[in-house]
Amino acid sequence: MLHPVRGANTELPLLSSGNLNSYPYSGITERMSWENQYIQMVKTKPGIIVAENDRESPIQSKAMIDEQRVRFDGCYVEIGSGSGMHLLKLAEQNPSILCIGLEIRFKRAFKTGEKAERLGLTNVLVLRTDARCIKELFNDGEVAGFFVNYPDPWDKRRWLKNRILNDEMISTMHRLLRPGGFLRYKTDHQEYFSSTLEMVRAPEWDVVKRSTDLLNSPWMHQNIATEFEYLFKSQSKPLCLLEAVKLA
Repeated sequence: MLHPVRGANTELPLLSSGNLNSYPYSGITERMSWENQYIQMVKTKPGIIVAENDRESPIQSKAMIDEQRVRFDGCYVEIGSGSGMHLLKLAEQNPSILCIGLEIRFKRAFKTGEKAERLGLTNVLVLRTDARCIKELFNDGEVAGFFVNYPDPWDKRRWLKNRILNDEMISTMHRLLRPGGFLRYKTDHQEYFSSTLEMVRAPEWDVVKRSTDLLNSPWMHQNIATEFEYLFKSQSKPLCLLEAVKLA
């Protein structure tokens, strides 16, 4: 059984000096000319997926959000939406809300768009855009809710700077949220949970949900699972939930 992988690009073939002889292509030219088929496939669903040429310059994504946003009561944003399990269920449950997923991996973005099309969902938008560009994608006070599910914990000291949830990102999310908007965060990493909790404090935030045992919490019946969540449950890992509402 294949499981989702964090913190690695699973779409690219792995090359090293130790496996060149066994590599399925016959020569250097063939190896270097390999192209991810999903780079082109994401372009076949322009109404659902915005495939930026430069994921750090989201001009097309901003234009698509502005075009579609007016048809809905608000927008939810999932950072790192993966293959769409959580995003699509969220969209099914909230037909009047535009549900936007940010996912940089081509295959995962395509799979989400493919499933959204099959389900007939018209309130899903997938942006192949770096999550750190959200300040360029949304206007202040525009977002109804942010979802961050099981991000890579980058748990070695030299990697901490790579965490998606840091003081700058939390401050940006607060600015982009409308009054009463929320940040909902799930993780299997206890230290990451604790450090994030320290960043969402009064008077800017009100923590309305907090658990280090999501599966046995009062909010489990409202929970939308993700691909990672099924993996972690099978490993009996404790899962953490945090929801903080914008106050000021």
